[in-house]
Amino acid sequence: MNRRIVLVCVASLILITAVAASFVYPIWSDLRRADLAETCGAAKSERRWNELQRLADRWTAWEPENGEAWMYRGQAASGRQDWEQALASFWQVPDSDPQVVPALIEVSKLAFTRLNNPLKGAAACERILQIDPRAAGARQQLIGFYAATLQREKLLRQIQQGVETQSEPREAYAYAFLLYTLRSKEGIDLNERWLKSSPDEELFLVASILQLPDPKTDSQEIDLFARTEAEVRTSLGPAKRERVNQLRERFPKNLELLAFQAEERFDAGDIDGVTALLLQAPTTAKQDSRFWRMKGWVHESHNEWDDAVAAYGEGLRRHPVDWTTMIRLAAVERRRNNRTEVERLTQLVDRAQEIRRKLRNLTTAESVNPTALIELADFFQDCGDTHMSQGLNRRLGRK
Repeated sequence: MNRRIVLVCVASLILITAVAASFVYPIWSDLRRADLAETCGAAKSERRWNELQRLADRWTAWEPENGEAWMYRGQAASGRQDWEQALASFWQVPDSDPQVVPALIEVSKLAFTRLNNPLKGAAACERILQIDPRAAGARQQLIGFYAATLQREKLLRQIQQGVETQSEPREAYAYAFLLYTLRSKEGIDLNERWLKSSPDEELFLVASILQLPDPKTDSQEIDLFARTEAEVRTSLGPAKRERVNQLRERFPKNLELLAFQAEERFDAGDIDGVTALLLQAPTTAKQDSRFWRMKGWVHESHNEWDDAVAAYGEGLRRHPVDWTTMIRLAAVERRRNNRTEVERLTQLVDRAQEIRRKLRNLTTAESVNPTALIELADFFQDCGDTHMSQGLNRRLGRK
C-alpha cells in the first residue's frame, strides 16, 4: 500500500514538473534569445568581432534554425575578414526567415567578388528568386552569369521568367536576340578569372575556349556582340580547333562543344559530318534551335523540302528571332517557288543584321539604348515572339 502511494506521488511529481517545464521553458527561451540578441547587437555596433563570434557560435549551437543568429555569425566573420566562414554562415539562414534574402545577397556578393566562387553566387541568386521571383538584382546577376558561361537554355529561361514577373533587366532583350551568337571580351575575362579558383570546372573551361577569338586575325579589343558564330569559326586557327577537340574528348556530352563542331561541319558543307554529330546529340538538344537548323540543312541537302521546312520551323518555334535559320528556310522556300515567304524572310534577315550591327558597337550589354530596344521590340513582334515583344514594349512604355 505504502509502495503504491510512493509511486503515485512520484508520478504526480514528474507530471507536475513536466507541465511546469512546458510553461517555463518557452519563457526562459525568450529571455535567453532576447539577451543574446541584445549582447550580439551591442558587440556588432562596437565592432567587437571576436566577442560577437563567440556569442553567435553559442546562439547557433543552441538554436541552429534561428536566422538572426546566423546573420550575426556571418557579420562577425565578415568583420574578421574570414570570408569563407561569412559565406557559410549567411547561407545557413533558412528560407522561412525574414532575413534570408539579405543573407543570400551577402552570399552572392562574397561569392562573385572576394571568394571568386560564381557557382555559389549563382546558387544564392537562384534561392533568392525561388523566394521572391521579382528580385530584380538577383535576376540580373544570374542572367549575366549564364550569358558569360554560355548556358543558353538557362539564360533564355531566366529571361522569360523575368519578363513574366517584370523583373528583367533591359539587356535581357539583347541577350535573347543574340542567344546563339553571344561573344564578349568581358565573357573571356570572367571565365579566365573563374578558372583560377576552379581550374577543372567544365563550365568555365568550355566557355573560356568558345568565347576566345583567334589572336592572329582578331583585334585584342572585341565588341560585346562582335561577330556571328560563322564569322568567328572562320577566323579560328588550328590551335583553337585543337583545344575544342581536346575538350570534346574530355567532355563528350557537352552540348556547346558538340554544337560548335556541328557548325564547323555545316560551314564546310560536310553532310556526313553534321549527320554523325547530330546522332551524338543528347536529348536536351531538341530544345536547341541550332540542332533543328542542322537537321533541316541535312534534309535540304537531300532535296527533302518538306522535312527541311518542318525542321527549320521547329527551330524558329524555339527561337523565333534566329536569323541564321531564317536564311536557310528562305533558301528552301525559294526552291519551292514560295516568293511571298522568301520576301518576308529576307526582310526579317536584313532587319536582324542591321540590329546586330548596332548591338555590336556596344561596350557593355547594359548600355543598350532605347532606340535599339524599340527596334528589338518590333522585330520580336514581327517574328511572332509576342511574349518578348509585349515585355519589352511594357518596359519602354509603349502600348
